[in-house]
Amino acid sequence: MLPSRLALRIYLVGLAQIAVVAAGFVAFVELNRPGRRGPPEAEERRTVENVTVLLERGEPLQQELERARDAINADITVSDPDGRLLATTSPDMPGCGPQPRRPRRPHVGPPPGICRIAALRFPDGDYGRIEFRPKRPPPPPSPFELPVIAFVLVVVGVSSWLLARSLVRPLQKLSDAARALGEGRLEARAAVERRDELGDVAKAFDEMAERVTELLHAEKELVANVSHELRTPLARIRVALDLAREGDAEVVRASIADIADDLEELEGLVSDVLAAARLDLDAPRGIPPLRREHLDVAQLLEHAASRFRTAHPDRPLQVELSDDLPTIDGDPVLLRRVVDNLLDNAHKYTEDPALPIELRAHGALVIEVIDKGIGIAAPDLKSVFRPFFRADRSRTRETGGLGLGLALAKRIVEAHGGTIALESVANQGTTARIELPIAR
Repeated sequence: MLPSRLALRIYLVGLAQIAVVAAGFVAFVELNRPGRRGPPEAEERRTVENVTVLLERGEPLQQELERARDAINADITVSDPDGRLLATTSPDMPGCGPQPRRPRRPHVGPPPGICRIAALRFPDGDYGRIEFRPKRPPPPPSPFELPVIAFVLVVVGVSSWLLARSLVRPLQKLSDAARALGEGRLEARAAVERRDELGDVAKAFDEMAERVTELLHAEKELVANVSHELRTPLARIRVALDLAREGDAEVVRASIADIADDLEELEGLVSDVLAAARLDLDAPRGIPPLRREHLDVAQLLEHAASRFRTAHPDRPLQVELSDDLPTIDGDPVLLRRVVDNLLDNAHKYTEDPALPIELRAHGALVIEVIDKGIGIAAPDLKSVFRPFFRADRSRTRETGGLGLGLALAKRIVEAHGGTIALESVANQGTTARIELPIAR
């Protein structure tokens, strides 16, 4: 499994904090390391030159020796040519014996007791000597002194603040977007561009907001469509009843036929809405969504073809069914609704009444409904299974409807474990293809 990107970011920030603190600690110790100022030979030569000048002038030596002692961290003694002590920074400093070539064990800095001796020219031309006995180097400064602690706090504080800010800002955007969406502002989006889990959550939230917006718009569209579809046949029924009141027998018969058509339209509308509600139910909450039984596919399709020919006697229908069609386990009412819907759509969107519609079934198991009608535009093809979507927005009586037919068909087929797809070319026709699993 890939590591969490957010956890990896936090881990890397922690490593960076440790690395910066370690680098600062090393730099602090290195800058305060004894002997950092370089070797003491140059300062010793300078001291010899200054003492020589002071001897020629007859001035006191003590101040110069103390300065040199602080500069090179060593006790200094000046002796005349006869070996008498003239000046020293340490009255208890023993005389320097011969300096060993190599200390017995390694030390940091010159070991105590080892002297460096230089000849010192006196004004009379004779030579005395000046002795340098290095002191033991002082202990290194503690790494826990105030500067180091302040450095650590600054580095950790700044990096932690930046990390917290990088986490809080997208969370704040998500919170604001969720609150705005809850208040009804459907355009609210988090719009967080990140390549970690926070970015994934923000993207999922925006996708959810898009779906919620689509559902709310679809609900409003459903109310508007149902209102329109109910108003139109009801208005026609009222007109037919008003005409029937006039008492003309011919008018009454025509009105009754119109009323029957309008009632059939209302019945189909209510049936579509109830079927959509039925498929939304879970088995524990209501009736099972499918009432399965063994179905003879050929018989089911022949009945669908017979109903289509009765409803549309002027439309040619070509039926091609394989002789070895298998049986399936399915809900006969819902599957008939799917086939009827596909045949009715093929009829509605084929303007020339002389052009035939084909109903085919073959294999295990493929059902096709083929027409040579106006087809579906490519941009609309991917949306035809969306509830309440209508490729033809004209809302005429011939092609009107709620846009639930194909959405219901897709849900019914998928509830049976099958698939449904449309292939269409504008002004050339459409092929609807259903594949269903056979009974075991």
